[in-house]
Amino acid sequence: MTKPDTLVPLGEANSLISLHASTSGLQISLHPLALLTISDYITRHTLRNGTGPIVGALMGTQEGREIAIEHAYEILLLVDDDGVRVEEEWFTNKLKLFKDTHLTLDLLGWFTTTSSTTFAPSPWMVSLHKQLLSHNESLIMLCLNPSPSASIGGGGKLPLAIYESIYEADDSATPADAQETGKALKLMFVPLNYTIETGEAEMIGVDFVAKGGFGNAAAEASGLEGSAEASTSAKDGAKKIKLDEEKDTKGKGKEKPDEASAKDGEVPVSAGTQNDELLATLTAKANAIRMLHSRIRLLTTYLSNPPDSQPNHQLLRSLKSLTHSRLPLLTPADAKGFRQEQLSEQSDVHLVALLGTLTRSIEEVRGVGKKFWGIEQTAKASAAGRGGGGGGGMNDWGERSRRGQHQGFSGFSGNF
Repeated sequence: MTKPDTLVPLGEANSLISLHASTSGLQISLHPLALLTISDYITRHTLRNGTGPIVGALMGTQEGREIAIEHAYEILLLVDDDGVRVEEEWFTNKLKLFKDTHLTLDLLGWFTTTSSTTFAPSPWMVSLHKQLLSHNESLIMLCLNPSPSASIGGGGKLPLAIYESIYEADDSATPADAQETGKALKLMFVPLNYTIETGEAEMIGVDFVAKGGFGNAAAEASGLEGSAEASTSAKDGAKKIKLDEEKDTKGKGKEKPDEASAKDGEVPVSAGTQNDELLATLTAKANAIRMLHSRIRLLTTYLSNPPDSQPNHQLLRSLKSLTHSRLPLLTPADAKGFRQEQLSEQSDVHLVALLGTLTRSIEEVRGVGKKFWGIEQTAKASAAGRGGGGGGGMNDWGERSRRGQHQGFSGFSGNF
């Protein structure tokens, strides 16, 4: 059996790939989270000078012929003279724990690395694939070439290939061997097409990793520190800005709203749960803008007082990429159209506020009118009671009351 670490001849590797196209109709969608897990496993294996093959499981969902590879994890292997095999008890327990945690996911396949430039499978992968078929009869296999030369000139394609397994007739087997041992069928691999499907959270993670993550932040910090040591003025300016920023953050970020209002002599009033959430959101945005402003001041201070020695080109390139890729997003591309849209929205807000004020004023005027009418009727009734009795007098008073009420409402409506 061919060892995993040895190079496989191209002809021998291609002999495991079927000449027939796939007829299963599988549609594979590969998520970046699985790729990041595979990449992390390969990196750790390389840095630790690990021996043996890199093998892991692929987890995801399957609906009909659509397969989504969402997660991955490494597999414990046993390598001996007989070849490579999975530690069955460990793998079974690991798979059970993973399914208990992610109820909607299932074992879809496994991944490994290859040294082939065409990402062809190696003969040692056949026995491992057969062992894993006991957990899923339609397993897929992902072969990835981690060498840097594998992705050069690839047109932006990932250096990997995905296969499904089928059984084909083995032309090399004799009829006697086929009858005695039953080895007339041979496991072959059929390439499958795949697409990259990314969620919103995965896009944020991939963007962070693509920009270098914490590595670039550490490099920029070290570059700033090295350049500041060469220039005393730049260092002092950066220190001063950092101290001011820490004071602002500690003083404003940790100060409670109740204490701040108590200092101003105001009585704190609860604005309600929704208003509290809105205030918290606006406060967080204000703090973020304040921090962004302080960072920009730090960069401008560094650029205005460059060191006398050799400049840090890596830091300057990072600053240029920051100002050309991220900061322009804060300013609209069409300033005139943005201004018109802003004015239109402001006009709509002011109009709604004005209509609300007008509605409240009308309600208040109606209330005053009702109160005035009630007071006037009470006064007339009191005057009529004191003025005398008799049917004619009462009829006379009723007529005058109706006439005065009509005239009063006519004058009231005429004034409006």
